[in-house]
Amino acid sequence: MLLRTITMLTLGLSLLLVGCNEATNSDLSNEELSQLNETSQANGLEYKAKKNSNSSTILEIAANNEDFSILAQAVIFANLDKALDGKRQLTVFAPTNDAFEVLLSELGLTAEELLVEENKNLVKSILLYHVAPGNRPAEDVVDSDKIRTLSKKFIEVEVDNDSVQVGNDENGFVNVIATDIMASNGVVHVIDGVMLPSASKGDYDDDEEDDDDDSEDDD
Repeated sequence: MLLRTITMLTLGLSLLLVGCNEATNSDLSNEELSQLNETSQANGLEYKAKKNSNSSTILEIAANNEDFSILAQAVIFANLDKALDGKRQLTVFAPTNDAFEVLLSELGLTAEELLVEENKNLVKSILLYHVAPGNRPAEDVVDSDKIRTLSKKFIEVEVDNDSVQVGNDENGFVNVIATDIMASNGVVHVIDGVMLPSASKGDYDDDEEDDDDDSEDDD
């Protein structure tokens, strides 16, 4: 039932995007990249873990920041905590609590109602769509047309002046509102929505060439 509800929701979001113009990627200057982080301050978001966070893992950054408490709860529920707390270099597009609340409101659920055993595989697949192998700072993200994720689906990247959005044509795009929160096992970029993967089968094969720096496995 929940899967059907999410499917109907994503179809509705796709219809809203029909009239949107396709954005073209372009290089951003360092000044424009810095404006992404300034946006978070303008929205009243403070990422305490960003300063001196190189010794903290991605999971520790999420768990120790009140803006990411739902994300941290979902990661542990989906048994992805070891992956985000290990040594393998990863890039995480991290939805804020506000982002999760919007999705939960659309579904008519609370976080507790979503995070039940029957939904574990669904939650895991959504979370894996927010994780890419390798350490990709902001400059690498904006230079990419698409980024492959651990869910075997691609995140598409759209750049328009100083605005960067990630997502896909089927289910829509969300804004990158803060970048380059460096962790010992990768980097975190903050987004203002929860990305839903496309309904199609995996976008790439397991033997596809991988040039990301993700050779170090979890302990």
